[in-house]
Amino acid sequence: MRVGYVPHSRDLQHPADRRRLGAWASEKKITLNVINPLDSDILVLSNAANFSYWISRATQPVILDLVDGYLGENPSFLKDLVRNIVRSIRGSSNLRWITYTNHLRQACIMSDGVIVASPEQRDFIMSLNKHIFVIPDDHAEIDSAISLAGNAKSPAYEREIKKYIFWEGFGFTLKHFDFMAKELDQFLKDYKWGMYLVTNEEFPRWGGYIGRVQTKNLIKKKFPQSWSSIEIIPWSLQNLVTYSGKSEFAIIPIDSSDKFALLKSENKLLSMWHLKLIALTSPIPSYARVAKNMEMREMLIEPDKWYTALSAYASDELRYIKLQNSSSAYLQKHHTHAILVEKWDQVLKSCI
Repeated sequence: MRVGYVPHSRDLQHPADRRRLGAWASEKKITLNVINPLDSDILVLSNAANFSYWISRATQPVILDLVDGYLGENPSFLKDLVRNIVRSIRGSSNLRWITYTNHLRQACIMSDGVIVASPEQRDFIMSLNKHIFVIPDDHAEIDSAISLAGNAKSPAYEREIKKYIFWEGFGFTLKHFDFMAKELDQFLKDYKWGMYLVTNEEFPRWGGYIGRVQTKNLIKKKFPQSWSSIEIIPWSLQNLVTYSGKSEFAIIPIDSSDKFALLKSENKLLSMWHLKLIALTSPIPSYARVAKNMEMREMLIEPDKWYTALSAYASDELRYIKLQNSSSAYLQKHHTHAILVEKWDQVLKSCI
């Protein structure tokens, strides 16, 4: 099978490439055609592709791989218009569509299949295409890195005297600390804990590429009492493994007023579990579904309960052990590399 792919990055090192179709291709020892994607038996378009451009030129089946829930966001006309203008400038849309949502809807209708990252995202596009598939990210790279580093989580008595919370993400998602920053700031001060932020040291201010924000300055503003105990670690797979191994647990706060973020899949949560960390999270739909499946609703933290939750997990090792055992069992049942490779096999074969 010859697979053409329009990726986020030509070297396939963008997370949405290497953790998705790239992971499948690596396992199958298949070279994805990113130079001339139309010279293939099937064409896969990432969210970075100009959908209409490629679909109009393709003679083979076309599959969209949509990681984010843009169609469930329902943005204002102005925001949608500006998003389309920015994407058109960057080559991933066209001004004739007016709004990016309109472009995305038409692409879903015209394609032969659509892959999304969660059932919640699937529900928003079921009316646009009969062939919708759910495939979360593949975190085999984390498992391999941990195995190579020999970085199994240490028992509590072997950890450093100072304890740390772990967070990982793109710099622009630091905005999700805002609603709970006061409680987290107080917790870090009261308990004398630290926090590792594995992220960009600087990142674009607007539109993904305009202006620059220094992460350390942002952290000082968000955490006036505890900023000196927060360490900003440049993102790399090695740093991800190293600093998660030094941490007690992870947190994934998400602002419930952000409609786009509410449709995030459970990918971030699953990555923390692959790092052998439990995670306290905001109760967005995907995380709530997984928590219900695990019968572990205590991992879901309401917006005004973060200090209470952090304090409870900081002082109760049994809570940690119970959640870690449940997360490990969930991964083995639903999220192994072999399971995800098989899902990609099924999708690609069904669309040819």
